[in-house]
Amino acid sequence: MKVSETTTTALKDALKSGNKAWKQARSRVPLTAVRKIPLTALGWLVLLGGLASLGAYLAWDWAEAAAIMFAALLALLAAIGQTWGGGELALRVTVEQDRLRKGQELLGRAVATNQGRRPVRGLKIELPLGAEQADMAVPSLRSGKSFTREFQLQTRRREKIVVGPPRTVREDILGLIRRVRSWPESQDVYVYPNFTSALGTLSGYSRDMEGASSQVITSSDATFHALRPYESGDDRRHIHWKMSAHTGQLMMRQYLETRRSHHLIVLDLNRENYGEADFELAVEAAASLAVSSLSNGQPLTLYAGKTVLKATTARTVLDFLTEVQLVEGAQDYRRLVRWALAHEAQASVCSLITGPGVTMRRMQQICLLPAVDMAKTTGIRADAGATFTRRGATSRRLLNIGELSQLPRALNGVSLA
Repeated sequence: MKVSETTTTALKDALKSGNKAWKQARSRVPLTAVRKIPLTALGWLVLLGGLASLGAYLAWDWAEAAAIMFAALLALLAAIGQTWGGGELALRVTVEQDRLRKGQELLGRAVATNQGRRPVRGLKIELPLGAEQADMAVPSLRSGKSFTREFQLQTRRREKIVVGPPRTVREDILGLIRRVRSWPESQDVYVYPNFTSALGTLSGYSRDMEGASSQVITSSDATFHALRPYESGDDRRHIHWKMSAHTGQLMMRQYLETRRSHHLIVLDLNRENYGEADFELAVEAAASLAVSSLSNGQPLTLYAGKTVLKATTARTVLDFLTEVQLVEGAQDYRRLVRWALAHEAQASVCSLITGPGVTMRRMQQICLLPAVDMAKTTGIRADAGATFTRRGATSRRLLNIGELSQLPRALNGVSLA
């Protein structure tokens, strides 16, 4: 078919006008506004194909172009009809537990309620579960009706899983339009490393239970020392009334200030010293020591790289160890131990944890860094799958463990042969 010169000129003028209008629109309408149009890639292809067909029909009066244009228009109208509206939906997502042990199942439920007057159809819930996603198709909901769907996720590693934020999605059958609404709520679920709390008491300095006390005299500690005459300003709660009646003057109780057993844990985070399984074992050992200390009322300070954590509850330290990661080019472990000891002079129990990248000989040297009056120093070398070995005396010992189950008996001096 031969196109006349007049038609060609008109088409060129139309293209120039369209190009000019597109540039003006592009300068006025930001790209983000275009992205908000709920068309999928296929939807944009159909729309542009329909517009191109319209241009071809107007220019050359092609019947085929008109058919394509009307087909694209009908498809888009049908997609709009399927995804339009949907009522007022309320969505709530809950989990049964926000603290789990590695290997446990994460369980929860999503509840969608239609709070509007019109029914809700063709809806899907997309719920991110960390790196994974749960997809839940919602059946048609009449006004006031609810839909509940339970979900689960098998945990396989130590991590913090962010549940949400959920999205509700409406799509047409052809996949031309995808309308998404995001809900702001999300929940953090901590998957703890494996640990054992059956390590016994990690003994250090303590007057009442575990050893020698300092010689600082005070009036408000738990260990009785002596009696002295009452002086103005003394706390009357510490008057020894029986002895006061016997001597004829007020007598005050005096006490020795005790030194509580303080546990210092220094965890190496240098990537060069670990394989992946080795580091998980090291974290499990640190978690076990920390939980055991805190369950026995023992103050704890954890050094992990540049982070210092003075923990008072097992939950605090386990939350921290759930997220701890290896660091590229971290501080040399020997320097880290020196730094920790310089800032924690009150510690009487010291646990040093590293990986197979630090040799047994070098680890023995590091275990000599704590002062001679340190009640107990334990070096733990986490080498996953390796044979258990133990060196040194009870007060300064070095353990090479290949699995967590070896740690309790090793600390209690039980043979693993």
